[in-house]
Amino acid sequence: MRPNKYNYNNQTGMYRHWILIRKRTLTTDELLQEIETFEDYGGYWAMIKTLKGSEIMGASREQTKVEKRYVLKYAKSLDDFIDDEHTTFEVVQKGVVYDVKSATNDDDMNITVTIVVEGRS
Repeated sequence: MRPNKYNYNNQTGMYRHWILIRKRTLTTDELLQEIETFEDYGGYWAMIKTLKGSEIMGASREQTKVEKRYVLKYAKSLDDFIDDEHTTFEVVQKGVVYDVKSATNDDDMNITVTIVVEGRS
């Protein structure tokens, strides 16, 4: 492989969507009950790949299930965060909250990280 070779599929201009990653924290209230809250971990530029948009008929109404794939440039801190949290974090884009289904370092090559999410309805 030649170093510094231009890669059309991984150019900086394709990472143009700003996403916010929020990590889950457990807090205890006055009644000693654990409450699950989310706090901001960090913002990243991402490339979006839409997996599918399927309509599900259920309970006599239509629901739209949105699944997306976010591709982020590799960062050691992000990789360590994913190793610790697995899928217990959430992604926010343009005010829409997405639940994480999977997050992986692509081919363990430390170039990109892919996060597959599902939108809440």
